[in-house]
Amino acid sequence: MIEWKDEYLIGVEHIDAQHQSLFAKVVEFSEIVEAGVEKNKEEIIAGIKFLKEYALKHFADEEAYQKSINYPEFSEHQAQHKSFVQTVLNTERELKASNYAEGDVYKLLNTLSVWLVFHVANSDQKLAVK
Repeated sequence: MIEWKDEYLIGVEHIDAQHQSLFAKVVEFSEIVEAGVEKNKEEIIAGIKFLKEYALKHFADEEAYQKSINYPEFSEHQAQHKSFVQTVLNTERELKASNYAEGDVYKLLNTLSVWLVFHVANSDQKLAVK
């Protein structure tokens, strides 16, 4: 299970708040999945929709901040966001095709968890205001 760590803070209040919220939502999603995929299917579908929409909003906000500070690695960072969105969209299609098979739901959960931790703990740290 993923968890928020203060070492992930970058010193930009609204971005840090969104990161913390994303971690909390992935943990919440994980708990719903762990409680049973079949019996919580509607909550899982709603959770995926929410996480997808929240991530898109967060990426837009983060990229706006990067532009405001003339972040030199903006294109690379934006490409990471786009790649992740494409991965989630592809996985969502697979989930629908498999009628939200348990293995596919866990694959999405793992993808979300690993990417979020790696991205916030590594890529986003380059944005840190120290």
